[in-house]
Formats: sequence, structure tokens, C-alpha cells
Amino acid sequence: MKNYLFLTFLLLATSTALSAQTSKTKTDSSKQQTYTCPMHPEVISHQPGKCPKCGMTLEQVKKPQSLGYTCPMHPEVTSKQPGKCPKCGMNLVEKMGSQSMDSAKHKMPI
Repeated sequence: MKNYLFLTFLLLATSTALSAQTSKTKTDSSKQQTYTCPMHPEVISHQPGKCPKCGMTLEQVKKPQSLGYTCPMHPEVTSKQPGKCPKCGMNLVEKMGSQSMDSAKHKMPI
């Protein structure tokens, strides 16, 4: 019986320690910066340096900033928080800094 309790305690302690280590690793990797070559976007590194293909300095990849939320069917409906479109009830989607919802740029000649 003592051996059973000892093994149970040992298993519990080991699993707790592994769980704590795994969560720390996930947190550390989310803070990691990513660098890429401006000429070769397939070259990705987690530390600054030079591109192995052309020798250019790798640039830090910046996360696009959110510009708020909008309805996919009604782009005039905007919000600073996620929610539902008051016109059609669809979920609002996040607008990112590099994206444009302006359809005037994509007109085809008639």
C-alpha cells in the first residue's frame, strides 16, 4: 500500500512539473520575434541576421494592427469590438492594417 501511494505521489509530481514546463515554453515561444528577407519571404528566422540566399539583412516581421471590425456584407458597418451586424446579423470580422475593403480599386472596365 505504501508503494502504491508513493508511486501515485511521484506520478502526480512529475506530471505537474511537466505541465508547468510546457506552459512556460508556450509563453516563451509566443514572445519570439520572426525575421524574414525582403527579397526572399520564404527565408524565416527567429533571430536577426543575414539572408543565406542574397546576404541582405533580415527584417523583423510586424504583426498587422487591427483597425476594428466590419460586416462582410455591409462594409459601412464598423465597430471597435467584435459583435453582430445590426443589418443582417452576421458576425463582424476583424479589419487588419494592410487589408482594404475598398471595392473601387477593383473595378473592371466595361
